[in-house]
Amino acid sequence: MLLEASCDRHAKVTSALEKRILKDMLFAARAALDTRTRHPKERTKPHSMLVERAGQIEKVDAVWQDHWKVIQLPIFPLPASIDGRPYASGIECTSMDIFELGERGEEIAKRHQADRVIPPKYRAEDFARFIAKMAYGYAIERYDLNAFETVYVLPTILGESDDVGRWVGCPDRREFPVRQCNISVGFKIVPRDDLVVRIKMFPQFDGAEYVAVVGRVKTVYRDYFDARGEQG
Repeated sequence: MLLEASCDRHAKVTSALEKRILKDMLFAARAALDTRTRHPKERTKPHSMLVERAGQIEKVDAVWQDHWKVIQLPIFPLPASIDGRPYASGIECTSMDIFELGERGEEIAKRHQADRVIPPKYRAEDFARFIAKMAYGYAIERYDLNAFETVYVLPTILGESDDVGRWVGCPDRREFPVRQCNISVGFKIVPRDDLVVRIKMFPQFDGAEYVAVVGRVKTVYRDYFDARGEQG
């Protein structure tokens, strides 16, 4: 826990971002996996889900057991700051990792007398910002709030810039092992001039991996951790 890590205004921004990903997008899947949550009672309440009936999109409320427990992980290009390609704004989703837990979407639709279940919607930029927020948190946990000369990802985390694709993306190949566990995230700090955090979502399913170029660490901090062999 990062105590007093952000002001109230910025805490509201990041809290809304977490809600869009953890509650709106991944609510049912995280409940099925019994991942850690600060609000366990929320998982006992019905949540809304979109279905299509006779060509009409409708909203239904259901407990997580009756939701489509699907994980959708967007695949992005490498961060533009790493591969040096021309970059303007935003982020491109090139494909998607999709994992269904338990029943398939067709079975959930039939349970609700619907033609199909509509996948939870979210903006690729929001998911990438969420990855940036996690990476920044891991970096601060390892170093310190005062360890950075510059934090590249902070404006995009706070929604103050539209450059998330410059700092966040997916690597060319996956490196993390598949792990039989119920944790939803694995990570490591990668030694570079600019601090990079590598993240794997849902390791038990060999989920997508992401890299985030967090910022530049002050020399005194970098030398201290290098000397102790605590990077990576």
